[in-house]
Amino acid sequence: MARTPKSHRLTIANTRQTIDCAANQTVLEAAIAAGIDYPYACATGNCGTCTSRLDVGKVTLLPRNDACLSPQQIKAGQTLACRACPRSDLTVTWLSRAER
Repeated sequence: MARTPKSHRLTIANTRQTIDCAANQTVLEAAIAAGIDYPYACATGNCGTCTSRLDVGKVTLLPRNDACLSPQQIKAGQTLACRACPRSDLTVTWLSRAER
């Protein structure tokens, strides 16, 4: 898979798939484009369905509903796939409701 200079490698730990994710693309957008059945509902940062653990790497979070992702969750390494744009190569794990 050829990468452009402004893309990063994104590994989805749940499926063990590695795909490209453009720097201006969210984790969720990249996963859907690659055919990965990533859990989500609103895709706008309002529901929290796509809450994921950031295992490796750094992201920039787009504007979101603060009720969906608390400062404590961010500190614990959680992110919203629909609002997370990569700043480096990433590994993420989507979380079940019990893990949040």
